Amino acid sequence: MNKSFSKILFAFFVMLFLSVPSVFAQNENPSNLTNSAYSRYGFGKLGSVGNASTRAMGGLGVVTYSNSTTNLYNPASLTAIDTLTMLVEAGLNCEWQFVSENGKHEKHVNSGFNYLSLHFPLWHNFAGALSLTPYSMVGYYYGNTTKEPIDNSISTVDTLAYSNTYQGNGGLQKIMASIGWRPITTKTTMLNVGLNAALITGSVSHSSSVYISSGQAKSTYVTRGYTAKGFDLGIGIQYLHRLNAGRTLLLGATFSPKTPIHVSADNVKFSNTDTVSVNEKFNVNAPMKVGVGASYHIDRKLQVGAEFSMENWSKVAGLDANMSKTDGIYKNISKFAVGVEYQPSSFDQNYFKTCRYRAGLNFKNSYVETFGSQNNEYTASCGIGLPVGFMSRRRSLLNLSLEYTHVEPSEKKLMSEDYINLTIGVTFNEMMFFRNRLR
Repeated sequence: MNKSFSKILFAFFVMLFLSVPSVFAQNENPSNLTNSAYSRYGFGKLGSVGNASTRAMGGLGVVTYSNSTTNLYNPASLTAIDTLTMLVEAGLNCEWQFVSENGKHEKHVNSGFNYLSLHFPLWHNFAGALSLTPYSMVGYYYGNTTKEPIDNSISTVDTLAYSNTYQGNGGLQKIMASIGWRPITTKTTMLNVGLNAALITGSVSHSSSVYISSGQAKSTYVTRGYTAKGFDLGIGIQYLHRLNAGRTLLLGATFSPKTPIHVSADNVKFSNTDTVSVNEKFNVNAPMKVGVGASYHIDRKLQVGAEFSMENWSKVAGLDANMSKTDGIYKNISKFAVGVEYQPSSFDQNYFKTCRYRAGLNFKNSYVETFGSQNNEYTASCGIGLPVGFMSRRRSLLNLSLEYTHVEPSEKKLMSEDYINLTIGVTFNEMMFFRNRLR
């Protein structure tokens, strides 16, 4: 084992050690990853397997192909690395959230661990990856205080004062193993295929309370939560065709079937005099997903791509607000993304010519419907990949991604959200099996 591989392995375990507390803190701290009231519904706010580089390109993933970063969207792209290289990637996310409703405004800041991946060659024409990413996130806290006159009261000033509070936290994680294979390579064509297999696991808790500060009524406290375990599978394909010297067209597609998620749900109601607890066990689903797209590559300088993906949430069984299994409560997600990456030069004395400049746009709609309204999300992103190391060994990257997202409900009276997301990712890219024979 050479020194470079030892450093990579050490860095991987350090990042794993640092990330584990953040993953478990997701089940304890609602402001850790999100603070959106919309995360109250369904599985919460859906996560992403994208890293800082793909997010900077508008979430492009089905048709990205790079030997310097790991693309988990399409496992077929894993074969882009050579047989001497191992990639270790980790990322943190900081999110500024701005909420507007009926002329009122709030601001929240959320941050936490985002992703961790290990990408490595297996044997000739095969490569693999292990990763840890969020599948969904729940985090919110809101409420109100109300005073109402007491019916049949002798005094006209008697009122009943009570406060409602709602809180949720937790989320589901995706632990995934991926493999890519290149079965066909000719002078003008290349075919890659891949497979993802993931374990989805985690827990979520929702609570609501009604506190009565006057009168004879009873205060109540309700908790609704669940633990979940399930699987997610996916296959991918990428076909590369060399148009002429240095120019390549890439066509890509991904498919994931509907898979079951086993849920154990608890509903507990507390009051001044009694407690009622109900436990249910049932299966809900992760939806069928498809994605298609194309990208155009010029040497190793430029790649431009566009893709469309759809998640068939309307055909799966889901969780309603009472944590019960219900059919037909979700809506399909459609997403369109475009992105670009440009690197002026792979090797140059001018440092900024070796940086990777990225930008992208995407549009998608939400899978939950709130009070008859479905949210639309518009995102613009940009980013940079900063090479790390001496000029001859600038293989590792510090990836920065900045995204602006506007969440607009179809019903204008409901809450709108704006997000600024900063993702900081580190890619350790070192020679793994190379042995220097000159001593």
